[in-house]
Amino acid sequence: MESNNSQSEKKEYEEVSIVEILLYYLRYWKSFLISIVTCLVLAFAYLLYTTPEYNVTSKVLINDDKKGQTADMSLAFSDLGIVSPQSTFDNEIEVLRSQTLLKNVVDSLRINISYFKGKLKKYEIYKNTPVYASISNIMADGSFTVDSVSENILSIHSNAGDFDQKVEIGKDINSPWGILKFTHNPFGTEYYPIEVFINSLYLPEIDIVPSSKTASVVDLSFVTPVPGKGQDIINTLIAIYNKNAIDDKNYTAYNTISFIDNRLQTVSGELETAEKNVEDYQKAKGITNIQAQGQLLLTSSSDYSDKITGAGIQLELLKSIQTYLMNPANKDNAVPSNLGLTDQTVISLINAYNNEILLKKTSTVGMQGNHPMLIEYNNQVAAMRDDLLKGIGISEAGIQSTIQELVRKENMYAGKAIDLNTQARESRDLLRQQSIKETIFTYLLQKREDTGLSLAMATPNAKVIDAAYFDPIPVKPKKIIILLAAFLLSVIIPVIVIYIRDLFDNKIHTKDDITKIIKAPFLGVIPVMKSTDPFPVLKVRSSMAERFRTIISNLEFVVGGEKRKIISITSFTSGDGKSFFSRNLAMSLATSGKKTLLVDLDLRKSTLVKTLGMTNTGKGSAIFLADKKITINEIIDTSHKFHKNLDIIPVYLFPPNPAELLSSERLEQLFHSVEKDYDYIVVDTAPVGLVSDILYINAYSAATIFLLRSDYTLRKFLPEIQELYEEKRLNNLNVVLNAVKDKNAYGYGYGQGSYKHNYYTEED
Repeated sequence: MESNNSQSEKKEYEEVSIVEILLYYLRYWKSFLISIVTCLVLAFAYLLYTTPEYNVTSKVLINDDKKGQTADMSLAFSDLGIVSPQSTFDNEIEVLRSQTLLKNVVDSLRINISYFKGKLKKYEIYKNTPVYASISNIMADGSFTVDSVSENILSIHSNAGDFDQKVEIGKDINSPWGILKFTHNPFGTEYYPIEVFINSLYLPEIDIVPSSKTASVVDLSFVTPVPGKGQDIINTLIAIYNKNAIDDKNYTAYNTISFIDNRLQTVSGELETAEKNVEDYQKAKGITNIQAQGQLLLTSSSDYSDKITGAGIQLELLKSIQTYLMNPANKDNAVPSNLGLTDQTVISLINAYNNEILLKKTSTVGMQGNHPMLIEYNNQVAAMRDDLLKGIGISEAGIQSTIQELVRKENMYAGKAIDLNTQARESRDLLRQQSIKETIFTYLLQKREDTGLSLAMATPNAKVIDAAYFDPIPVKPKKIIILLAAFLLSVIIPVIVIYIRDLFDNKIHTKDDITKIIKAPFLGVIPVMKSTDPFPVLKVRSSMAERFRTIISNLEFVVGGEKRKIISITSFTSGDGKSFFSRNLAMSLATSGKKTLLVDLDLRKSTLVKTLGMTNTGKGSAIFLADKKITINEIIDTSHKFHKNLDIIPVYLFPPNPAELLSSERLEQLFHSVEKDYDYIVVDTAPVGLVSDILYINAYSAATIFLLRSDYTLRKFLPEIQELYEEKRLNNLNVVLNAVKDKNAYGYGYGQGSYKHNYYTEED
């Protein structure tokens, strides 16, 4: 049964309501206030000195041939054999993210050199800088300060680079960072001095993500403290990307035009020669209208003649391509594919070869000649060139065989006109050669125009839906979040500090600390005092006097029915303020009209005589206990120096054997002698935790007041005091909490209203 009661009490002790926790922490409201003010001031300072950053965004539509978002204009010229490189959405996103493209943006905008102003808070001035710095080849990164000496003279200073020099605007100078040159910025609005920072490895961190899974639209975003700079970076990135895409699309067309121009020069000379041969032959033979003369004879063979001409054109085109391929200067150039070949096998081989050439150029940009990937691509191109030459050879053999067959049949019909003179036959051969050259020349001119038109029709890969813009609300720092975090932190920090302090705190502070363990009656609390007045209760309107009156009122319920109203005052250790409490309790009883005797039986370490300034000439309690000849009247101070109702029995001498004296019959004589003359007898005893003196006095006491001191008495003593109460080893044990500060007296009511008090530091 006792075990269950003990567990119940323990459970009750451990249960703490939220209200109690809040009230406990509210006692430290000053700490919370200081923490809140400090954290908010630091947060505002951080926001004040932190450069805000803005999010610059843009939305772009990427041409995806698989999804068909944009029409391929080269389809209008598919009969020419022009094949545009196919683009996919994922590949184009990787191109946009490539470091090569970002490096081109940095070089184009020259943002690897930035300009700043400010001391406590630096900010980038970008296009508002009064001068621009340029370095042809950056040798090292660093920074320097630029100030104006005169209109065209600048002062350059760098502590890190140990560089201090004056330079004229527009002239090159040698510097630790490279060949440095300054130029005026006509649009600059900022003033000197400015700081210049050089970062050769700077690449903007642009976030490029698809808008959705179904559309080929990407969102480009860039966080920067200078919104204008971010807009320029994103817009330039898109512009350079589109330019590169158009250049890739026009690569084959440019090579075709170059090939046609070369062939036109050759065919033009051959056509001129053929025409001159016809003219010279007709003049030499006196022929005026050989076509009309042999028209009837050649009608039957005209169809074969046309076929021979067409076959001759195809053969000539194949030889031209073969010559082009065998020229070492063209080993990395695409083969013209819009010359009008009819052999689909050769056309297919040409397209495959051109695609391989374009893939090689795109994939091996910047590679050295011994790079494994470049060697692999060269081997693949060489193999495809061999396949193309073999295909051309096979096609040429076939065309030559066809021409022979056509000539045979043509001669068969021409034989019927055997009577036609030799001049007509020879003239016909010359005219045929002239016609072939003329047809080729006209055909090449037409194809050149068609190819030039395809260049003009090339479209960019990216279409800007939303040009780069920025939200005027900064993304960094987020003011609301920072202020909220600062406020939460300002609350959490004191809680943590108080909690950690409490973990290591082994002292009692409040009434609750006592009543959770000690179940003895609690008479009240005594505020801590700073005054040196030995009897502060004489100030009847003070909080101290009020608290003692409360304790006396509660004490009446304890000893009201007792005939012998002897009150023993003790504590667990010295320093709890036992002597202070004893004399002021006695004074409070005296001022309330009770005839009171204050008996000092702390025979080991009493401070009463010293505190009250009593002359050390009388006989005290120790002498009375030791000498049977001493009467009670000899030891009582009835001078009423402090109050008319207060008498005192002090301790003048400290005996070597206090325990023996207190255990003698003289102690009983002492109390029997005085109890009938006084309403209350207040006995100041030695601490119970150190000696057992109180146990001798307890036999005569009507009640015992156990004094505990706030912020001083150890918690580990409380179970022992509770044990004293449970075992009734001290009569009518009551508890008083002494020296309670305002923060530990929350809710007790003192220190408010009209009460005023000073802090008191007396220990015993």
